[in-house]
Amino acid sequence: MRGLLRKEFLGIRSFFKMYAFIIAICIIPVAAAQDGTFSAGFAVGICTFIGIMMCFISFNYDVSSKWNKFVLTLPFTREQIVRSKYLFSLIMVGVGMGLGLALSAVLAAAGQAKLDTGLLLAAGFLTACALLSVSIIIPLVFKFGVEKSRIIVIVIFLVPFMTFIALSGNGAVDEAAVRGALPLLARLLPLCGIAALAVSYFVSVRIYQKKEE
Repeated sequence: MRGLLRKEFLGIRSFFKMYAFIIAICIIPVAAAQDGTFSAGFAVGICTFIGIMMCFISFNYDVSSKWNKFVLTLPFTREQIVRSKYLFSLIMVGVGMGLGLALSAVLAAAGQAKLDTGLLLAAGFLTACALLSVSIIIPLVFKFGVEKSRIIVIVIFLVPFMTFIALSGNGAVDEAAVRGALPLLARLLPLCGIAALAVSYFVSVRIYQKKEE
């Protein structure tokens, strides 16, 4: 298992500089903001999003290096291979969110951001979104491959988002009720994300065990 995880980190190390540059660019509006509350949450979101994208990067690297065929000749079970993908994705999400929170703390110490309940709520929602994203992405990639899965994931996340925006614009969504439910949702959604992750893991194992490379 350690060997599989080491391979994951070695495979994406060439992308670290590029993503560090993206994060640095995103910090500029944080430092320039008058209030900083929204920008601090944005920084956490960007860092977490990059962590999620590392999951796709990992699968892309496997395809380009023909790793999928080679790994089956090694003394690893298919369940261990799947488990390594989940562990790697969760580690990268945790690192991304931790980095975002650390940057927010530094900015707060410099008087450029506020560490209030709004940021904590954002962290709760981001945790849930990250867990749900990993839960959806990994089984889809194992089932359909990287390219098809990327399109499916965009549709899955874009359609509900656009629907919500459209309903909000028409006044069909009670914004006051939504704001009132945010604290409860911030506590419940991460639990839903954990449950989804557990189901996703067993689905991915089943898909990969039946898959012929």
